[in-house]
Amino acid sequence: MFKIDLKSALIKSASIYTFANILNASVPFLLLPVLTRYLSPLDYGILATFQVLVGLFSPIVGLNMNGAVTRQYYERDNINFSEYLTNSLLLVISSAIISSLLIFIFSRQISGVSEFPENWLWSIVVVNFFQIIISITLSLWQVKSKPILYGVFQNLQTVFNFGLSILLIIVFGMNWQGRIYAQVVVTFIFGIAGFYVFYRNNLLKLKFNKEYIRHALKFGLPLIPYTFTGWVMLSTDRIFINKMIGLSATGLYSVAYQITLIIGLIQVSFNNAWIPWLYEKLKENNLNVKSKIVKFSYIYVVLNFVFAFILSTFSPWFLKFFLGPRFQGIGIFIFWLALAQAANGIHYITVNYIFYHNKNEYLTVEAVIVALIHIPLTFILIHFNQAVGAAQAMFLSSLLSALITFYFAAKVQKMPWLLNFRYGIHKLTN
Repeated sequence: MFKIDLKSALIKSASIYTFANILNASVPFLLLPVLTRYLSPLDYGILATFQVLVGLFSPIVGLNMNGAVTRQYYERDNINFSEYLTNSLLLVISSAIISSLLIFIFSRQISGVSEFPENWLWSIVVVNFFQIIISITLSLWQVKSKPILYGVFQNLQTVFNFGLSILLIIVFGMNWQGRIYAQVVVTFIFGIAGFYVFYRNNLLKLKFNKEYIRHALKFGLPLIPYTFTGWVMLSTDRIFINKMIGLSATGLYSVAYQITLIIGLIQVSFNNAWIPWLYEKLKENNLNVKSKIVKFSYIYVVLNFVFAFILSTFSPWFLKFFLGPRFQGIGIFIFWLALAQAANGIHYITVNYIFYHNKNEYLTVEAVIVALIHIPLTFILIHFNQAVGAAQAMFLSSLLSALITFYFAAKVQKMPWLLNFRYGIHKLTN
């Protein structure tokens, strides 16, 4: 039964998601040699700082409502799902208003610390608000096992985003400003499209429900520190490089990170198909299936590291022709960043057990531990090893995060994690 389901459902969905995500990622990747010839490392440094600020405010604006909505979809027979979704959206709207006020009040301080232009800070909340609407739309298609709709919507957004970026940068000469304008316009259009999808599917029911509000906040708020750890991991390095080395080095580092995202792309593609399949299998509580899930998980982790070594070995050969002369220094970052992406594979394959059991407080603990270690570690390694130290810190922190997540996943979900699967299954029965 496991093999039949794996081939007919999981692999089929994963293949569609992978194809859609490869198409989605290929657009910015193929446009890299164009943008790197029109944008300087300094421009990329400003854009990287913009992404840092977007990431900082993302959990504050979104409150992780896409995760709450996704989880409650599986309880739709017991709740009014349309009402739950609408109340979750009201929370997002309220949070976006509060975030806008905070940015307005502290705009000078935020700009001073981040070195991002003060008069562009408005774009952060706009992008974040509509991006959470897009994320909820995609999540609903994911849990409904509609990968084609997911892929079409996702790819159209990316094509319009980079198409408008090319127009504004090359034709109108707007440099980094054109890239940000494109993100604002496209997230707005597709966010409105997301609202239309909710409306067409009768998912908007404007009725205030305190119980649903409390549940959504109980799910989402503990994840803010966890999400914040992701921001720390992706932003501390850029902030320290900005301050200790310069924006141009940040631009080189960011392009290298974008190259290694191909590993994360595969992980996300697989996870999109894996989550609904895994949750259904966990409900069955079949020991034989659990054993096979664990074996498959270990193989998946090993393949992630194999791919990381392959990417870091061969990518420098063609990147010097692909990106142009101003971005020749990125090869030194790729090895460590690729290993960091591979370590994230451990996190992806185990964190779903924590979500399934609604034990998000464990992720808060993991988030605090990793953040407290990653910040000083990044500073120390950059001090001794220059910008490459940031990539080394990224790998070490990603590995630590993955191992802590694995520990908590094993704590909440009884699985035969030991390599001796017979004895592991025997222990489950006791």
